[in-house]
Amino acid sequence: MTRYAAAFISFLAVVSAQRRGASTTASDVENGVCKENTLIFARGTTEQGNMGSVVGPVLATAMKQALGDDKVAVQGVNYAANVNGAISGATNPANAAGAKDMAAQAAAAVAACPNTKVVLSGYSQGAEQVRGALMNMPNNNVVAAVTFGDPLMDQDFANIDAAKTKVNCVQGDGVCNGQFAISAAHLSYGSNGNVDDSVQFIMQMVGGAAPAAN
Repeated sequence: MTRYAAAFISFLAVVSAQRRGASTTASDVENGVCKENTLIFARGTTEQGNMGSVVGPVLATAMKQALGDDKVAVQGVNYAANVNGAISGATNPANAAGAKDMAAQAAAAVAACPNTKVVLSGYSQGAEQVRGALMNMPNNNVVAAVTFGDPLMDQDFANIDAAKTKVNCVQGDGVCNGQFAISAAHLSYGSNGNVDDSVQFIMQMVGGAAPAAN
C-alpha cells in the first residue's frame, strides 16, 4: 500500500466524524437551468452527494449571496471520489472520471446557455478534476478556475490564463505540499476565509459588482 493510500484510509474515520453524513447535491446544468454564471464543483475524497460538504455548498452559497441567486447556476461533478481515484488523479488528471464529467458539464452549460460564464472549482481530489477537465478543454468559456487543498498546487493549469486561476492552500495542509498527511488544516477551507477570498476573485473574473459595505 502506498503512503498516499494509507494516509487517506486512516483519514476516513476523521472525515466521517466531522461531516456526520452531511451531503449536498446540485444539478442545475443537468436540469437545464440557464443563468448568467455557472459554478461547476468537484467534491473531495469520500464526500457524499455531488457537491460534498466541506467547501462545495459553502462556495455556492457565497457566490449566490455575492452575485445574486438568480445569476448563479450550480452543478456538482458526478464521480466516485474514492481513494483510488485520488491516487490515479494525481498522476494522470486528464483521464480522471471526474475530469471528464466536469468538462462535459461545462460543455453542456455553454450549449444550453451560450453566454454563461463558467467557473470550475474543486476541493482536494476535486482540485485534480479541475486540472484534468481543463486539459480536455482546449477551447472553453471558463472565466475562473479555483482550487482548495490542491494536491497539484505546484503545477500550471492547462488551457487557461494563469491570471484566471486561484489556488487555496493553507499552512499545515499536507495534501498541498506532497506529504499527503490529512490534518485539520485540510478540512478548514469552508470556514477559514478562503471561500470569501475566492468569491471576491471570482467576482472580478465574471465582472460582478463587489458586495455593498455594511
